[in-house]
Amino acid sequence: MEQSLGHEFDRLEAALGLWRKNPDLFTEMLGILESLKDPLHAISLLQEGQVLSPAELFILANLCACVRRIRHLQDQTGISKWPANTVPPGLEPAEVLLAPGSQGQPRFYISDAYSASLAETRRLRKHKQEMWHREMAKQARAVETALGVRISGTGEMAIRKTGRAQLEKARLMPELGETRQTLSHVYFKLKPTRDAVNLETELNLLKAKQRAQETEVLRELSGKLKQHLPVVEAASQALGELDFLLSKAELARATDATRPEIIRPGAGDGSGSGKAGLSAKHRGPGEGLSPGKGMDSGIQPEPGRNSSPGPDLILQGAFHPIVLNEVKSRGGTYQPVSIELDSIVSVITGPNMGGKTVALSTVGLCVAMAQWGLMVPCNYMKFGLYDFIYFQPGEEQTPGLSSFAAEIVSLKQPLARAGERGLVLLDEVGRGTNPSQGRALYAALLQYYLENDTAGSTVIATTHYHGLAATLGVPHWQVRGLATEALGLKDSKGPEAGEGAGWSEGSERTELAGDGLDWLYRHMDYTLQKVGPDTPTPQDALVVAKALGLDAAIIDKALKFHGRGG
Repeated sequence: MEQSLGHEFDRLEAALGLWRKNPDLFTEMLGILESLKDPLHAISLLQEGQVLSPAELFILANLCACVRRIRHLQDQTGISKWPANTVPPGLEPAEVLLAPGSQGQPRFYISDAYSASLAETRRLRKHKQEMWHREMAKQARAVETALGVRISGTGEMAIRKTGRAQLEKARLMPELGETRQTLSHVYFKLKPTRDAVNLETELNLLKAKQRAQETEVLRELSGKLKQHLPVVEAASQALGELDFLLSKAELARATDATRPEIIRPGAGDGSGSGKAGLSAKHRGPGEGLSPGKGMDSGIQPEPGRNSSPGPDLILQGAFHPIVLNEVKSRGGTYQPVSIELDSIVSVITGPNMGGKTVALSTVGLCVAMAQWGLMVPCNYMKFGLYDFIYFQPGEEQTPGLSSFAAEIVSLKQPLARAGERGLVLLDEVGRGTNPSQGRALYAALLQYYLENDTAGSTVIATTHYHGLAATLGVPHWQVRGLATEALGLKDSKGPEAGEGAGWSEGSERTELAGDGLDWLYRHMDYTLQKVGPDTPTPQDALVVAKALGLDAAIIDKALKFHGRGG
């Protein structure tokens, strides 16, 4: 699997290299692919032996034209520089069938070149149609002369009701038939002569004959095209592969993405175990050792570190493109995510609105994109393949269930796949119940992964609960958050130190610059830093509430309840 994914990235890098050297050529190529009509339905009809309609044959003619133009552009760079499955085979024989005598334009018309008998029928029908028009025109001139009224191109004549003599004369003429009346006019329709009626009968017969001959042409043409079906299918598949490759390259260019490094089986430990291993630099004590070796020697894995040969996950300068664009749209500065995970479980803490959920989303997005063979939006990424990715957002929406119940139901999904290597992203589990039991549940869930995971999973858990990382003995990452000193806040010096903060003297007069969210965006440091397991969780909720404009009296009361216990 790693080899196949690596090969896909090789192809993508090659395409990006060609794009840098031939930007105009790629722009033209993308335009051609955008004009391509989906040929799969027409191809499936050919496979079933059905007769294609002119519209479906036009789609195949369009395919032929696109193939010819794409091959010409690929020739300019050298066919050998393109992945073999993105080079369509030529469709010249099929194109000749679909557009005999054309100048290479993507079109289809049942031309006279397909059938001499059809050409003769069309010629005769045209001749009879001209005879009918002449006969009707002669009759119209005679009526116009008799009544002094013009007949329209539709063969209809309007006579005012005030012209009674003219109206009576028209009603007596066998060449006219009254059709309708308005408040001011009576309308008459020109009747065909006996010769015109005979011509109409001949025309109807010729029209039916022409339809039958055209259907026969379509049947014969569909049969001949079916002989070229394998190469038509191959060309369609190749254009699809090319379109997919160029779309991935276009996304990589738009996001300035990079190629991730894939940890292959046995990498770094020489074991050849068939599982993705950690490099020596990132492996903890005892990691990558099989039972009977490291375990018998008394070497125990570091608490919280991955004791199986599971993958590292390293991201440097990673960003979420949607969030990045949103930040730029409001004139902000985006802070990329950098994190290095070599443990089964890692905990992330940080203040409210500190970007913890965005960090989880960024990690999940980068891993998903890498496993789909897409360049990733970061400066550097190293990872091993996962069997699944699970993201548990902070707010579960399930009809009939509370947020806590919905959260528990959702958590059963990754737990049911405990034997597989998963990337499990948990966002503040237990927030929907009381803090004491919520913290206990979260700790038990993470401990379960530490004790039972054998596939090398990576679990990242964000939380506001203090001491969760220390309780489990796992790595602790923290968002730097707000610089509270700049806000006139000081840490409490009493027994509650580390539990909260109080306003310093005169802080009631402190004005927060900007308005709410804008101020927070400008003063929040979203950088992730690795800290000690027992580092206090930031307590910035009241600062955030103040910044967002909550009444100062409420903030003051909250401070008293929180910092002074009354």
